[in-house]
Amino acid sequence: MKKNLLLLSMLLCAALGYTQELNFKEYSYTEFFQLIEEEQDTVFELKDAIIRFNKETDSIYAGTFNLFTLEISPFRKEQLIIEKELNLNNIQFIPYDATKIEENSIPKPLAVGFINITFSKSVKLNNTISLFIYNSTFNQSFLLSSLDEELLHAHSFLENHINENGYSYQDITLQQNTFLGNFRLDISNYLNDDLTKIIVDVIDNEFNGNYTYGRGKQIGSFNFEKNNYKSITRPRLVSENNRTTTIENNYFNKWLDLFIGTDFHSERLTIVKNIFEKKILLSEFVFPRETNIDWNQWKDNLVLRSQIFQFDVLTTSKMDSVIKQGFDAHQEWIKSSERIENYINNGQSKIKECYLAEIKFRFNFYNHYKNNYDLENANSVYADIKDLETKWFEHLYETNPTFKTFFKWRINQFLKVFSGYGKEPERAIIFSMYVILIFAFIYLLFPNSWDSLGKKRLMHRFEFFQKYLRRNDGMHTIYLEGQQQEISSYQDFKMNLESSKTELPSFFIRWSKPLYNASMFSSRLMARFLKSTDILKGKWQDLTPKQKRWKNIQIGFLLTIGLFYDLCIKMLNALMLSINTFTTLGFGEIPIKGLPRYLAIIQGFIGWFMLTIFSVSLISQLLN
Repeated sequence: MKKNLLLLSMLLCAALGYTQELNFKEYSYTEFFQLIEEEQDTVFELKDAIIRFNKETDSIYAGTFNLFTLEISPFRKEQLIIEKELNLNNIQFIPYDATKIEENSIPKPLAVGFINITFSKSVKLNNTISLFIYNSTFNQSFLLSSLDEELLHAHSFLENHINENGYSYQDITLQQNTFLGNFRLDISNYLNDDLTKIIVDVIDNEFNGNYTYGRGKQIGSFNFEKNNYKSITRPRLVSENNRTTTIENNYFNKWLDLFIGTDFHSERLTIVKNIFEKKILLSEFVFPRETNIDWNQWKDNLVLRSQIFQFDVLTTSKMDSVIKQGFDAHQEWIKSSERIENYINNGQSKIKECYLAEIKFRFNFYNHYKNNYDLENANSVYADIKDLETKWFEHLYETNPTFKTFFKWRINQFLKVFSGYGKEPERAIIFSMYVILIFAFIYLLFPNSWDSLGKKRLMHRFEFFQKYLRRNDGMHTIYLEGQQQEISSYQDFKMNLESSKTELPSFFIRWSKPLYNASMFSSRLMARFLKSTDILKGKWQDLTPKQKRWKNIQIGFLLTIGLFYDLCIKMLNALMLSINTFTTLGFGEIPIKGLPRYLAIIQGFIGWFMLTIFSVSLISQLLN
C-alpha cells in the first residue's frame, strides 16, 4: 500500500513539474487558422499551445448560444474548408469569458471553436480537454485522445493558468457534426480524482465511418444524446466509472458494443429513448444511486457481453490460439458478427452456464426496478426472463424429448400468449371473450332446445297473417282474439278483486291493481302498435292492385321485424349457452345435440383453464 502511495505521489509531482516547465504559446483563433493556411506541408502540426478567443478579430469563429433551446447561431454562415491534415498535441481551445461580452448591459453568451468547418483530411487531437466543434464535417478519420499522464498535464495547466474568475474550461463538446470516416474519442483518467470535472458532450452528430468508438473513463460527465449511428461496422461505446453518464435519444443501425462501468465515483446513469435496430452487447454493472434505464428500448435484443467470451472458452477450440496471439487478436475475434450470432443461437439458451448468467443479469434489472417501484419496467424484464426460460425449456425438450419437458416448454408459451406470464390478467379476459364468441357462433348454426319456442313463434306468426288477409278485421282485433284466453284470466282476476271489496283489506286491493296493469301492459302495447301500422283493412281478394302493393309492403315490414326479433333471440340464446358452458363446465343436460354437444364439453374445459389463469394472474398483481 505504501509503495502504491509513493508511486502515485511521484507521478503527480512529475506531472506538476512538467506543466510548469512547458512553454505554452498563445494564439487567437484567427492566428491559429492562418498558421494552418500558411503551412506548406500537407500535414499541419502544433504542440503545447493555447487558442484563446479575441473579440476584436475572432468573431467569425463564434456564434451566439441560446440558453433555452441550446442552439447555436454562427456568425459565419458559409463552410470553411481545411485541406490539410491536422496533428495537434496538447492544444487547448479556450472560449471567451461570456460575462465580459455585453450588449445594453445584458450578457451575451458565445460559443467559440470549430464552427461550420469541413475537414477534407484526417484530424488528430491528443491531450485536448477544452474544445467545441459545431456543424462541421470530417471527411476522413477523427481522433481525440487524452490518456493518463497527458490528461493530468492538461488538467493541471488549465486549473493553474487558464481558470480565471472561477470558470472551468475542461469541456469537450461535439455537436451537430458529420463524421464520414473512422471516429475515436478516448478520454481516460486513472490518476486523479479531481479530473472528474471534465465534461464530454457528444450531441446530435451523425456517424457513417467504418469504425466508431467513444470512451470516457473516470471523468465528470459523459453524455451521448441524439446521435445517429449509421456505421458500416458495429460501434463501441464505453462509459467507465464516470460521475454521470447519459445515453439518450440515439439511433444505432448496427449491433452496439456497450460497456458500462460504475464504482464509488458514479452518481447517475441514464439510458433512455434509444433505438437499437440490432443486438446490444451490454456489460454487467452496479446500479448507481440515480439510475434511469428504460428496459423496453432493448426490444429483446440484449446480450450479456461477458458471456460471449465464456461461451468461446467452453466451446471453441480456436480460443487457446486466440488468447496466445494477444490482445489485438482477441479484439478482432470480438468484432466477429458470426461469433456473436453463434453465441445467441447456440449459447445464450443452450449452455447452462451462459443461460444462468443471462438470467442473473436480467434479475439484477428486475430487482432494481422493483426496489424503485417501477412496475412497468419490472414486468417487462420479467417477461424477457420468461422468454429466455422458454427457450431453455425448448432446448431441454430437444435434448430429452419427454412429456414432462414438452409440457414445461408449451405451458410457458401458452402463459405468454394468454396472460403475459401472469403479469397481464386482462389478456386472459380478452381471449376468454374470443372463445365465448367463437363457440356462440358455432351454437348459432345448430338447433338447440332453447330455440324450440322460436319455431312455434314463427308458425304462429304466419297463421296470424293468414287470418288477417282473409278477414275484414284489423290486425289488433285478430291479435286480441288470439290473446283472449290470457286476457280473460286477467279480467276475471280484476272482477274478483272488485267484487270482494268488502271481504278484503283495502291495501290488498290497491297492491293488486298494479299487478293487473303490468300483466296487461304488453298486450295493450302490441295491440296499439298493430292498430297504428294497419293502414289498409279488408280481405286480400277484395283489394285493388294498388292496395295490394301497399298491403305487401305492410306485411313485409312486419315480417321483417319479426324475423329480426327471432334472429336476435337465437343469437342471445347461443351467446348465453356459450357463456354458461364456458363458466360452469356443464350444467346437467346440455340443450344441444350432435357435434356441438361435444364442443360444449371442450369449451367448458377451456373456460375452466382460462378462468384459473385469470384468477391466479389477478391475485399475483394484487399481491404485488
